[in-house]
Amino acid sequence: MYFCTMIKRRYLIITFSFALILFNSCANNHNKLLKSQDHDAKYEAAVKAFEKEDYFHASQLFENLLMYYRGRQKAEIVAFYYAKSLMGMKDYYSAGYQFESFYKRFPFSANAEEALFLAADCKYKESPDYTLDQTLTKEAMKDFQSYVDKYPESERVVLANKLMDELREKLIKKDYESAYLYYKTGKFQSAQVMLRLFLNNYPDSKYRQDAMYYIIDAGYELASNSVEKKQKERFETVVSDCKKYETLFVEQSNVRKNRLTYIYEQSKKKLGNIEK
Repeated sequence: MYFCTMIKRRYLIITFSFALILFNSCANNHNKLLKSQDHDAKYEAAVKAFEKEDYFHASQLFENLLMYYRGRQKAEIVAFYYAKSLMGMKDYYSAGYQFESFYKRFPFSANAEEALFLAADCKYKESPDYTLDQTLTKEAMKDFQSYVDKYPESERVVLANKLMDELREKLIKKDYESAYLYYKTGKFQSAQVMLRLFLNNYPDSKYRQDAMYYIIDAGYELASNSVEKKQKERFETVVSDCKKYETLFVEQSNVRKNRLTYIYEQSKKKLGNIEK
């Protein structure tokens, strides 16, 4: 038993040592290539690294070649490989910048279409959670739309539209949650304003029913706590909104149905008292 353990331990040490030697050898070869003036060998090594999905070493080599090939025949392909290597490393910010730069420098390249799409895709991948600033989300949507307008017959148009829909849903969710927050924090007048604005901007949103429900609830709370001269108009709006909601949404939870029935009946009752 002890003998077998020793053999296994020795085997692991030898394997690790061999791997370390191999790693150091590869690292030394890579560093030599970076310092080398043999640009053809450097280019071949970069392409091989890229094909092996060794994007880290590929990106270093292609970046090293950028200046040398500027204005030369391989400038275009080196720039494109460099951008794709950065994307392979998931450095989407840098990759997006390089793809945009590539498209501007080589608009008639066979890779121009893909570069324009990937520039937008990088922003899509960098787009943050809906709770955060959505500037990048809007830029990604704009870039995808530019791509679709530029290449309407491309096979990537379907995917571009799909990704734009995802980004749009993120913006819709952010706007809905921002409006709902006013209701949640008891700012009922602001909640009504913002939720109605949300419905105007996104009339077919999946949040439509929720938004209308909270408009009614907020409206009732606002009317109930208003000064006497404003109550009539506000309760009339609540009653009108209740009727509209009932017409539009047949299916609703029992909790909401009971709440809306209560709001409707109480609003009608208070209107009757006001008229007396």
